[in-house]
Amino acid sequence: MSVEFRILGRIEVRARGTNVALGSLKQRLLLATLLLNPGRPVPIRRLVRALWADEPPMSAVANLRTYANRLRQVLPDGAQRIAGRQAGYELTLRPGELDLHLFTERADAGRTALSRGDHAAAARHLGEALSACRGAVLEDLADNEALAALVAPVEELRLAVTEDHFDARLGLGEHRELITPLREFAAEHPLRERPRAHLVTALYRAGDLAGALAVFTDYRRVIADRLGLEPSPELVKLHQAVLDRDPGLTAASTVRASSFRAPKELPAPCRSFSGREQEVARLQALLCGTTPTAAVVHGQCGVGKSALALEVAHRITPMFPDGQLYIDLRQATRVPHRLLRHLGVSDVPHAVDEAAALLRSRLADQAVLVVLDGATDPAPLRELMPATGPCAVLITSRAPLLLDGAEHLRLSPLSDVDGLELLTRLVPRASAEPGAAARIVQCCHGIPLALQIAGAILAHRPARPLAWLARRLDPDWRRLAELSFGGESVRAACAAAFSAVDDPLAANAFRLLGRYELCDAATAAGELGADPLETEAALDHLVDLGLAEWSDGDTYRLPGLMRLFAAELGPSRRTTASGVPRHP
Repeated sequence: MSVEFRILGRIEVRARGTNVALGSLKQRLLLATLLLNPGRPVPIRRLVRALWADEPPMSAVANLRTYANRLRQVLPDGAQRIAGRQAGYELTLRPGELDLHLFTERADAGRTALSRGDHAAAARHLGEALSACRGAVLEDLADNEALAALVAPVEELRLAVTEDHFDARLGLGEHRELITPLREFAAEHPLRERPRAHLVTALYRAGDLAGALAVFTDYRRVIADRLGLEPSPELVKLHQAVLDRDPGLTAASTVRASSFRAPKELPAPCRSFSGREQEVARLQALLCGTTPTAAVVHGQCGVGKSALALEVAHRITPMFPDGQLYIDLRQATRVPHRLLRHLGVSDVPHAVDEAAALLRSRLADQAVLVVLDGATDPAPLRELMPATGPCAVLITSRAPLLLDGAEHLRLSPLSDVDGLELLTRLVPRASAEPGAAARIVQCCHGIPLALQIAGAILAHRPARPLAWLARRLDPDWRRLAELSFGGESVRAACAAAFSAVDDPLAANAFRLLGRYELCDAATAAGELGADPLETEAALDHLVDLGLAEWSDGDTYRLPGLMRLFAAELGPSRRTTASGVPRHP
């Protein structure tokens, strides 16, 4: 499940595209403190101070335990994320889940580019970092004194990156566009000197000499009144350069600014890709037209949707000279903003609808291929597609997506012939043991992920014959345990797919299908003690999610490996009329 933890603005947690209700102020303060210390135990005393300042109640520690348990209940995988340590509590985050991590990663790249004078790259990276900011750090908890010391360095970084972004854009000659945002920023932060220097420069380059001098005079008055200080020697020198009408101030950039180059972001194609020639040909024909096109490749987990998309994308690259963009939607946020940054747009609107409109405008006259991998929600994708132009969007998803005009391609498991070809590419010695190789392919049920894992196992055990692995895969009850290697696991992939089921009746129906080769809705309703129409809707929902399949005679079944996973989950439970499980 894709989860986003946000502290650059109001504290938020988003899962499956919707906000998680975090509960009371105390719970949000607890979560905020843990998010500012991810992966590190936070002592009880610090947490108590964050929640109650200098006046904790006698029951503070017990109350803290209650708030931690409530957060575990509302957060996705909360029981695994929040661990109680002897000295306090610790929050575990996965890569890419915290907006601050994305911000610092992009900011570091931007500052590196700025240090070498590459203003175009700096503006792109710094702008992408700032697009993750929805306001001041933890702005809804700004009154908490205990958090202030933790928030201050993060907020200072945000402001400094904003100033770096102004610097990069000035280097690109965007002085006229910057005058208004610089005035607003300087008014919001009247004691910061760097934006005043930027504003002096921007006004002077725009021909407003009086305005540039007025900014300096106003700043000198402000810091004298509030701090009893004079402007720094650097700002005084800039002021004198304005008075002298120094020619050096009129240059858009005193260092080089690279021209934007078309993005080429596609990951490497799968080297062991095989078969699928009909699917490849169909997608190529769909995507290489003269009008905007969207294609959705959908199918069960591990069936090779991403591999097919990348294979097709690389083959049609010459048809999209203006760039190829790639985003993994399982980790990405604010997709229109990211795509605009990757296209070289430095001034991206903060509002999502405005960014999407600008993106459509940019794509309307460019031959750009956009690959969006792992979509789950069609709503944010509907605004991305322009009405005209030669661009194309290729999307992968487990389930079909309701996108107007999009062509859908359901990807099925590999045939035995193609599966054997894939295994032989991975393990050339498979040709010497055709019987064992065929049995391995059958045990993998034509799922490329399973075949790749089997191939990796054999490649790293060169002394083992294929018959050895075929024997280990043969028992149904051992197969999922065997298909795991090098951090990849068929069972984990099945579990991730099943986690999308949030309807109790559908979850019970999934477990029930694990006991049947084929099952109709009436039989399932009788087994589950549920309404037949509701049961049929739940079974259809499993099909839509790519977990189950329709079969002959209006029956349902689970794909082979998914059926083994369902059987491991245990028996289904009878439900109430509302679909909620009940125990007999």
